[in-house]
Amino acid sequence: MLANKILIVEDEGIIAMDIRKQLEGFGYEVVATAFSGGQAITLANEHKPDLVMMDIVLKGDMDGISAAHAIAESLHIPVIFLTAYSDPATLLRAKATGAYGYLIKPFRPDELHASIEVALYKHQLERQLKESEQWFGKTLHCISDAVIATDTEGRIRFMNPVAETATGQPLEQAKGTLVNELMTLMTESNRSIIENPVLRTLKSLAVTDMDCATLLVSQSGVEFPVDDGAAPILDDDGTLLGAVMVFRDITARRQMENLLRESEERFHSSFELAAIGMALIALDGGFLQVNNSLCEIFGYTKEELLSSSLQMLTHGDHEDNVLDHHLRQLLADELPTFQIETECFHKVAGKTVWTMLSASLVRNPDNEPQYFIVQIQNITNRKYAEQQLIYLANHDPLTGLLNRDQFHNRLTQALSSVQRHDTKLALMYLDLDRFKLINDTLGHRLGDLLLQAVSDRLKNSVRTHDILARLGGDEFIVLLSDINHIDDAARIAEKTIDILTQPFTLENNDIVVTASIGISVYPDDGKDSHTLLMNADTAMYLAKERGKNNYQFYTLAMTERSLERMTIERGLRHALTHNELRLHYQPQIDAGSGHGIGVEALIRWQHPEWGLVYPDRFINVAEETGLIVPIGAWVLRTACLQAKAWHENDGPFGCVAVNVSARQFMETNLFQTIKQTLADTGLKPSALELEITESAVMQDPESTLQVLQQLQELGVRLSIDDFGTGYSSLTYLRRFPVQSVKIDRSFVVDLPSNEGSRTLVRAIIALAHELNLLVVAEGVETEEQLSFLKTQQCDSLQGYMFSRPVSAEQLETGFNNMVF
Repeated sequence: MLANKILIVEDEGIIAMDIRKQLEGFGYEVVATAFSGGQAITLANEHKPDLVMMDIVLKGDMDGISAAHAIAESLHIPVIFLTAYSDPATLLRAKATGAYGYLIKPFRPDELHASIEVALYKHQLERQLKESEQWFGKTLHCISDAVIATDTEGRIRFMNPVAETATGQPLEQAKGTLVNELMTLMTESNRSIIENPVLRTLKSLAVTDMDCATLLVSQSGVEFPVDDGAAPILDDDGTLLGAVMVFRDITARRQMENLLRESEERFHSSFELAAIGMALIALDGGFLQVNNSLCEIFGYTKEELLSSSLQMLTHGDHEDNVLDHHLRQLLADELPTFQIETECFHKVAGKTVWTMLSASLVRNPDNEPQYFIVQIQNITNRKYAEQQLIYLANHDPLTGLLNRDQFHNRLTQALSSVQRHDTKLALMYLDLDRFKLINDTLGHRLGDLLLQAVSDRLKNSVRTHDILARLGGDEFIVLLSDINHIDDAARIAEKTIDILTQPFTLENNDIVVTASIGISVYPDDGKDSHTLLMNADTAMYLAKERGKNNYQFYTLAMTERSLERMTIERGLRHALTHNELRLHYQPQIDAGSGHGIGVEALIRWQHPEWGLVYPDRFINVAEETGLIVPIGAWVLRTACLQAKAWHENDGPFGCVAVNVSARQFMETNLFQTIKQTLADTGLKPSALELEITESAVMQDPESTLQVLQQLQELGVRLSIDDFGTGYSSLTYLRRFPVQSVKIDRSFVVDLPSNEGSRTLVRAIIALAHELNLLVVAEGVETEEQLSFLKTQQCDSLQGYMFSRPVSAEQLETGFNNMVF
């Protein structure tokens, strides 16, 4: 799902940057930041955000309220005010803009998040309501009957075009007029005025029909016969909202009835020329007379129909019973007429026709039944459209697979069945690996074609009685029924993975895609649909963690780890806002002089219950959730402030090293963040060293190179961390503007006893020096390691032999003037 786009309007740069970080931490996309009202309007027109966060007091001639009013009026974009002002005059002006929220600074992140979610949801509901009203209005405009809706007093609120034509009044003039002032109703027999059915309905709160032949007389004096009736409009709780009147001009029908009575020839002429199918049916069901339209509907000739019966055309026992029942009601004078929808046979074998069939009974002057008059209209196209709507409501429009809601229904039914029969079923949750990369590189059109091709292959990989659905995006789910052993699910998962790994050829592009699959089994992994789906999803993420392109079964350990991850994530968010994060510093020693030349900043978490938490417990969660970005920004700022304090107070160290994660490199504003932090803290760029892992460097080498060159031009020192553990290309390493590399502790721990470690360390130092790079060895703990590294001319050393990571205060107390 795409992130909601937000425009920030704030003329204080630091506040704007803080709001941006909070919003991006919540998962929103900040499209731009405006510093004035005019700029806000320009950027809103350019980016069309989903929401605008608007400060009221802005630089320039236009304040935030004026800008919000312009944006809401021209673009219909919701606005939330962020301000320190809450005086009545400001509130009154803000209310006039139709703002969706009003936050008083300072505000908490959870308040900000809640206000945004409420505003977005409210705006979505308003759009849906408007669309619903438009759809309803268009529908009423298209129907052939006249429709008039009134309020509880009988004043007109709505008229469709047919009603405007019939009454001779446009809606603009008629609105607010009492319905009995717009038209007069009277009986045809004695032309006495009768009460409008709307008024009767408003009194009785019941559906009202005319029980006599009725004439409608408009204000202009035009009169015509009508069928009419009214029904109350009630709210969900039964509150009366108004009434709706539906009527039609039945002049043509009356003329047809008169013609039938007056002349048999006229009857036959009208009968034959009717656009809908018509037939005279004998009391035993046989056709007496049919018109051409009826023959066209069913594909038979007149002769063929006249030698058969109406029951021959109806489709199935149910329709026969319903039709016969209504015909008997006509004969018994229990109904004057009836109308039913029924599926009928066509002459072409296997073809059916949906029809609207209405019938009435003709009697002689002695009131004896003579024959039925039947009208048949072909409604196959309408039925097809209804079926399509039902299909779309239950299926994914892109792939044609079941959608999420329908899958839940099928799963619920399946669970009821297996519970009764004490059998097993399994859910197979499938997510395509790196699908976003395909979308980003080849475009969404190719992405959609790939999803369609994947769904086709999945249909072939599952069994005929299994249920396949698309949950959304690149996520699919399979319900495997009749599972006797979990090996059955494993075999299907293996087959699915093998099928998907075969290349797809789409518009001359050969695309290879893999999938990660998670499997949960009933009743072992859950006894309800929600638990089974959640556990299959958890297993799928485990498959991704274990290298992708594989399947994993759910275990209890997964749930425990998932709960641990959620607890840590919540805790980290709390830690960021409640000052629970700490920095410890570990010195780096010059191998030649033994003097301390710098420190590496290492994060710790002072949890109120767990105590001091080391990063190996929470850094992975921070990376996965994106919290590493605000955490990294905090580490950078805190380390720079500490280094600046040491500079100003003649502290023990002149340089601080800060780790930059791979996730931070994905942020487009990393360079600006570092540059702004140095400016805000006053630290010289040369006093800051950024340590970047090989994996972070190589995710997008060209983009990384551009950022590193910007940082080098700024004067920041750069180092490759954990060197030798990743997959750096020597070509890129030569091009990267780094000043040093750091030998990973895993190579140092076995020195000098392990021959392999000795060889690797010699090679790394020699290669780095050949490229004019300094070398730092971390994890130095023994004299033997120290002696070997000095012999190999390693430039700098770091490890427990010199100091554990400690707080700045401890470091200042215990490390001043120490030489190793």
